[in-house]
Formats: sequence, structure tokens, C-alpha cells
Amino acid sequence: MSQFDDVQDFVRLARSSETVEELHALVDGAARSFGFAYFILGHHTTASGPGVVYLSSYPSGFVEEMSRRTRFHDDPVMRACRTTAAGFRWAELGRLIALTGYQKDILAGARRAGIGEGFTVPVHIPGERQGSSSFAVRQGQRFDERVLPAAHYLGSAAFEVARRLANAQAPASRVTMSPRQRECIVLVAQGKSDWEIGRLLSLSKATVHEYVENAKRKYGVASRVQLVAKALFDEQIGFDDIIRH
Repeated sequence: MSQFDDVQDFVRLARSSETVEELHALVDGAARSFGFAYFILGHHTTASGPGVVYLSSYPSGFVEEMSRRTRFHDDPVMRACRTTAAGFRWAELGRLIALTGYQKDILAGARRAGIGEGFTVPVHIPGERQGSSSFAVRQGQRFDERVLPAAHYLGSAAFEVARRLANAQAPASRVTMSPRQRECIVLVAQGKSDWEIGRLLSLSKATVHEYVENAKRKYGVASRVQLVAKALFDEQIGFDDIIRH
């Protein structure tokens, strides 16, 4: 049986998983069948609870230490995920990002914990937190590049099932904006005042202000900067909208 047949078997079983614990056991078994001792699937966030993906077989001591001392946004693997949509070996991190001394220390800490070479599959889903699936061998263990295509498939499939389980526990939270509100937010992002937006859209300054304030209330934010950030993250607007004049 080929590696991809093994992954397809995993997918069939994983789709029937009803709990995170069931999925964890399936991912662990599949990862080990490809020679990986460790795996971690998760959103890149310190938050927890409904809607957040997190499954890990990393050494507990290492995870606890990193939680205490690591600036989350500086994790080198997570930082590298922002630069590519393709899976990458950790040996390639220096090509993807300029590693700082702090990030090199994080990687050294992983090696001290017994974690060897790894492979990460970035997960980019519009309107959601960024995430990834990573697999690693034990320190000193041979890393077999031949399994990476199957590992990429495994990581993507496992994360998608984990999302389904996490989202089943989360209330629907998609914010809806009217076309006029989106137009106003785009112009806010371009640095326009309410008066300028009103002139461009043939609206009164008061009407523009109400559109913007209503959008802020929908997102539960206090400032225009936060509103633009939320709208970009939620894909209500895009960067091309902002830079297009």
C-alpha cells in the first residue's frame, strides 16, 4: 500500500471522528507510521476554547517552557508560515526568514527537548487565524524526505477535521457589512476623513460617521485602526482595495 493510500485511510477515519481525543489518536498513529515522533496542529494564537484548533504530542515540558518564555509572534516556524503557502522543512527556516538570536535559541531549546528535524504545513484560511500542522522526528533520528508529500496531505487533512470539531463548539460569529459600510471602511483605510468620504460617496458627513460607528459596534472595537484591521482579517475588504486609488 502506498503512503497516499495510508493518508486516504486516515482521512476516511478522521472524518468520522466525533471528539478531539479520537482525532488526536488517529493523527498520532498516522504520524508515527511515516516516521514522525511528534506532531502539533494549531492556530497561531494564545487563545483557547471553542473555534481554536490545538492538538499536540510534543514533550509537555517543552510546551510549558515555551508558553512561559516565548514571545508567541516570534516563534520561527510560525513566522515562516507567513511567508509561504507551501510546506517547508525546518532546515529551510533560514531561507524563509532572517533568524534572530532569540529564534535560534527557541530551535536550540527544541533540540534539547529531544525534537529533531521537522516539516510544517501552513494553513491560510481567509477570515480565520493563521495555523499550521507540524511533524518532527526525534533528535538524532533520520529524516526521510520521501514521506513529505504524504505528510503535507496528512497535515492539511488533519487540520481541516480539527477545524470542524473546533467550530462545532463555536457560535457563528461572521460579521455582515452592507456595501456602503465596506466602501466607507475602504476609504477610512485610505486615510480619508468623514467629510472627504461624504464628498466621494455623495453622503453627508453625519451619515458617513454613522456607517463607520455602526461597523465599529459590529466588531466591538473602539478605534478606526482596529476597524480596518478587523475588516482586513475578516476579508470584508482587501489590501488591493486600500492601495487602489
